[in-house]
Formats: sequence, C-alpha cells, structure tokens
Amino acid sequence: MNTQEKLLTRNPRADLLVDLVELASGILLVGFLWTHMLFVAAILLGVTTFDRLSAFLDEYYLSYIGIPFILLVALVHIVVAGRRIPNKWKEQRIILRHSKMLGHTDTWIWVFQTITGMAILVLAGIHVWMVLTGWPIRAVTSAGRIQSFLWFYIILLLAGEYHAGFGLYRQFVKWGWINRHTIGAVLKTITVIIVALGAVTLWAFMRLGGAQ
Repeated sequence: MNTQEKLLTRNPRADLLVDLVELASGILLVGFLWTHMLFVAAILLGVTTFDRLSAFLDEYYLSYIGIPFILLVALVHIVVAGRRIPNKWKEQRIILRHSKMLGHTDTWIWVFQTITGMAILVLAGIHVWMVLTGWPIRAVTSAGRIQSFLWFYIILLLAGEYHAGFGLYRQFVKWGWINRHTIGAVLKTITVIIVALGAVTLWAFMRLGGAQ
C-alpha cells in the first residue's frame, strides 16, 4: 500500500479519538509535573514540613495510588504521542533537513518536543526507580540523592519543563483555543517560574545534603 492509499484509508474518527487521548494525557501529566514541583518545593519551608507532607501522602495512600496512575497515563501518552515520531534514521534526517530549510519556529518546537520526550522517558524512569528503591520519601534521603546526581536532576528539570510548557502550547495552537502569541507568552512565563522554583529547590536540597 503506497502513501496515498494509506492516507485515504485512515479513519478520521479514530484519529480524533487518539488526538483527544493525547490531549487529555498531556494535560494530566503537565498538571502532575507542576503539582509535584510545588510538593517538592515544600523543602523551602523546612525539613519538618517536607517530611510531614510526604508522610501525609503515604498515610492516605495518595502516593501508592498516584504513582501507578501517573505511570499508566505516561505510558498511554508515550504511545499516542509517539505514533507520529519517525523511527527510522533516514526519515529522521529528512525531517531535520526540512526543518532547517523551513526555518519555522513551531517546526523546531516539535523537533525538540520529540528529543525532550525521549530524554524524559529515560530520565524519569531512572528517577522513579531511585525514589522507589529509597522509599519512603524523606528530606534527608532526597537531599543525598540530589547531591549525588545533581546534573541528572538539572537536565531532568529543564527537559521536563520545556516539554510540558511547549507541549501545552502546541496543543492550544492545534485546537485553536487561544491566540498563539497570548498562550505562548503565558506558558513561557509559567515555565520560567517553575524552572526558577526548581532551581531554588535543588539548591535547598544541596545545602541540606552538605549539612549532613
């Protein structure tokens, strides 16, 4: 079956459903990422506050329910969002060549979305494994982990927030909900704020780890 025949036999309803699943899973993951950052930033209020919040999440099984749920949502998002990513080196070279030729900002945003998405798949998997093997989550153990793998967490922070912010931007533009310039400015501002909060939080954990 050639390319034209494939396009003619596509199911528009199925494509719409998959796009909606991608939208919903993406919004859930961004919401989790930003909420997670606020929870982790509780270290700025002190070790006791951080540990009490962690214990509260464990006591009411929010961690035990939330982590598997988010992992499931992430798996779904990877499948539906990754269906358009070329898996052959020849196709990837063609996309890069066309991106350079077009010089279109939104095209490059999509390219970096795929790169950061694959990076997050690996980095987030390692992060979850380290957290689960060091359970329960406590300020001191978190500080020790961050002190040992600071560059890992800096890369994860930047990749995650870029992917989240520009992923929402692409979805809003795709569905035509808000003017691209307006939503672009809003999401860039939020991303800068979250990254700054993340940087300060990493600094707080480094100080705590150094004090041990």
